[in-house]
Amino acid sequence: MSDWRRLLPVGCLLAQVILGSSLYAQAEPVAPNNDQPAAPVVTVSKPAAQAPADSSPAAQGGGAGAGMGAANGDYILRAGDTIDLVVYREQDLNMRSKIGKDGMVQLPLLGEVKLGGLTVRAASALVRQKYNADYLVEPQIYLNVATYSTLKFTIIGQVGRPGTYEYSGSEPLGLLEGIGMAGGFTRIADRGHVVLKRREGAAVRTMKINAKKLAESGKESFEIQSGDVINVGESWY
Repeated sequence: MSDWRRLLPVGCLLAQVILGSSLYAQAEPVAPNNDQPAAPVVTVSKPAAQAPADSSPAAQGGGAGAGMGAANGDYILRAGDTIDLVVYREQDLNMRSKIGKDGMVQLPLLGEVKLGGLTVRAASALVRQKYNADYLVEPQIYLNVATYSTLKFTIIGQVGRPGTYEYSGSEPLGLLEGIGMAGGFTRIADRGHVVLKRREGAAVRTMKINAKKLAESGKESFEIQSGDVINVGESWY
C-alpha cells in the first residue's frame, strides 16, 4: 500500500478533532457583563431650576476686608439669625440686629441692607464697602452671628418617632442624623427607599435617597434643609 493511503485515516481523524473543537468553541456561552454602574444614592425625580450664580464681589466674599469676618466666615446668613456688628473706634455704630424673613437687616446710617443668603465673610465685605463709600474711611468691620435661627424638618413613615423636629442652623444636619433624632428606623423600614420633598420657591423637588448605601459609604453626604419633609418607606419582605 502506498504511503499516502496509509496516512489517510490519520488525517481524517485529525480533521474530525479540529472540527469538533471549533464547533464547541462556537457553542460555548459568553459570560454576561456584570460590571453595570451602581444605582445612585440620591435620585432627583423633579429637578428645580437653578438660579444664575451671583458674580458680585459681595456674593463671592472678595474685596477689601473680606478676611475680617468672624471664624464662621463661610456660614450663610439666613432669616432669623441675630448678628453683631462692631465698627472699630465707632461705638455709635455697634449694634445687634435680627435678619428678617426677606433677608434684610437694619444697620446704623445705612438703613436696610440685604445680608440674608450671603456668607458672614461676604456680608462683612459688603457692609464695609457701603460704609467706606459714604461715611467712613477704610473702616474696620467685624460681623458675627450672635444667635442662629431655629430650623425645622418633618419626618414620617417607618421611624421610631415621626414628627417635626427643630435644629440649630449653626451646623449642617445630615439625613442619617435627622433619622436618628426621630428614633431611627423601625424593624420594617425600607432603608433603600427614603423620599424627601423640598420646596424651592413655587416648585417642589422630590428626591429618592438610598439611606442604606449612604450609611455604607461611611460618611454623611446628604444635608437636610429647613422645611424638608422626609418619608421613610416600608419594606414588604
